[in-house]
Amino acid sequence: MKLAIQGQNGAFHAIAARQWLGGTPDLIECPTFKKVFTALEDGSADAGVVAIENSLYGSINEVYDLIESHGYPIVGEVHLRIKHQLIGFEGAKLSDIQQVFSQLPALAQCAGYLDATLPHAEHLEYHDTAESVAHIKQLGDPTNAAIASREAAELHGMTILDKDIEDHKENYTRFLVVQPNATIPDGANRASLVLTTSHEPGALAKVLTHFADAEINLAKLQSRPIIGSPWKYKFYLVVEASGEPLHAVLEQITADGNSVKVLGEYPTTAL
Repeated sequence: MKLAIQGQNGAFHAIAARQWLGGTPDLIECPTFKKVFTALEDGSADAGVVAIENSLYGSINEVYDLIESHGYPIVGEVHLRIKHQLIGFEGAKLSDIQQVFSQLPALAQCAGYLDATLPHAEHLEYHDTAESVAHIKQLGDPTNAAIASREAAELHGMTILDKDIEDHKENYTRFLVVQPNATIPDGANRASLVLTTSHEPGALAKVLTHFADAEINLAKLQSRPIIGSPWKYKFYLVVEASGEPLHAVLEQITADGNSVKVLGEYPTTAL
């Protein structure tokens, strides 16, 4: 199976792709999330793996919008423990590091470490963690370092100067797998939804009551602006249900005048 990922081999997307497939996927490396969906659209990839949320950095709204607009169903979910490594040249000293390259979320997740350990170093955003390692290798300057995975260091033959530098060890990223024209996979126990409520007072509270009455747990509830309708919002929900129990509640919700779009029903595992 060909899996499109944001970034290149050695990035956390690649690690998540292997974890989901349970083998060695044929990776289609894409520089941006938008390009992942382009690869699905033109058929060069069978499925895509995209980060949707980090336990420290928060949600990635661009990915929510891409999943909703393209309509490719979510078929899987991966929770990955993120361990960031400070990567550079063999023999380099931390006191000599002047520039640190990585993707913006990785820099944010290590901000406390960088401020305390490398206060003299400049933080430079790069579009991919693994590719930032390739970048400093190409520059050939031992005063440069990158933040990426252990796999990226090994892949590019670089040295881990300091290990597990993320500010909080409970650092997880949730990845979703999207696949055009897919059916609901076996073992589905979770669903992602987009809800637009009616304009009646208490409409959202009534929706939540329907889920509570059905003993369906909400794992996530997030509001997002509706483009073109200032100060009006839609809601992204993740619920721990699938199949008939879920759809019975959705019928009640739509009967109240709300609009619901199912982005996917899929299996997940607890952390």
